[in-house]
Amino acid sequence: MRLACRFAVAATAWLLIAGFFLLLSTMESQAQAPAGICKDSAELTVLPSPLAPWTGAPLRVMVVTEKPLKGVFSLTAPDGRVAAKSSDRHGGSPYFWLAEIAAPAAGNWHATLALNDGPAECRTITRDIAVSAKKPAPVPVTAASFWQVRGGWNSTTETLFAAWIEKLFDAPPDQDLSWKVWHEVLHDRSRNFLFNHLGRGEDNARSGLRPDCADFVYFLRAYFAYKMGLPFGYSNCSRGTGGKPPKCYQWFDIEHPEVTRPPPPPEPDSVSAAPAAPAAPAPRSLFAGAQPVEMPVPLPVTPPPPKRPATFGEYLKDVGDVVHTGAVRVAGADDNTDFYTVTLTEHALRPGTVYADP
Repeated sequence: MRLACRFAVAATAWLLIAGFFLLLSTMESQAQAPAGICKDSAELTVLPSPLAPWTGAPLRVMVVTEKPLKGVFSLTAPDGRVAAKSSDRHGGSPYFWLAEIAAPAAGNWHATLALNDGPAECRTITRDIAVSAKKPAPVPVTAASFWQVRGGWNSTTETLFAAWIEKLFDAPPDQDLSWKVWHEVLHDRSRNFLFNHLGRGEDNARSGLRPDCADFVYFLRAYFAYKMGLPFGYSNCSRGTGGKPPKCYQWFDIEHPEVTRPPPPPEPDSVSAAPAAPAAPAPRSLFAGAQPVEMPVPLPVTPPPPKRPATFGEYLKDVGDVVHTGAVRVAGADDNTDFYTVTLTEHALRPGTVYADP
């Protein structure tokens, strides 16, 4: 799908696609803290990567919050040594801290955020992260599916998605970022927090996909959902014609990935041309010889059922054959779409929102 378009990951609509994954919830350092007094601490999310940390892979940890809290984030090794420490808070909003250990030791690690402000009993939030000495078994999947859905989207996963996008494309305002193919940025371990998150070496292969502007929005959302075990879906939409906005007619999701190449939907107010009348037979001559015998017209062959994609890369190819910019140009009051509009405020224009020119 090649389109002349300007479609940027920046600012006006979120994909309405939904899932779940196991997050490490935060804990106050003192269990005796009065109820409700540590609200800011309770709203923090701690995400380790890979999904099952072990000594053979770098340990990456992200702490995310919606509030502009200030503090110092540290990772403490099982022997009590502070292995990483940073007061560098990213984003806004969401806000997040990052730390990475190239070769973590086996044992119980402690991820700690020491806040600058707030009640004394709530300023230190610590969460334990177990690192295995042996490589754990990868996330199990069924023989019929490469993508295991483990739950649903919520405010926490949306916040993590925004933080992941922020880190993936982070750069000074005066730096012009550019990549020839999308896997170049995904294979940059310094940018992609979820690199090989599932522990299968899933990011080691290069797909060669070259998504256009519309594909890219869906591909990024699909990548995050695949890593985090979240559902994903997309609509089959028209492009709009005769001054009418596009409409979305069909919805496809990861629960049924074999149905990913639907016929194009009808355009609004389109009128089917009447079938042409059969041509009149030519007059037969009295002196003509024997007429040729008419051969029966072969019946159309029923195509085989669509092949179920066996890998994430195959699934993205199918998605890219369907989605286009019409999905984001539907009427503003149309709720049957993959996107919804957001207000033009600093809080609403988060990393991962989508801008489309009219």
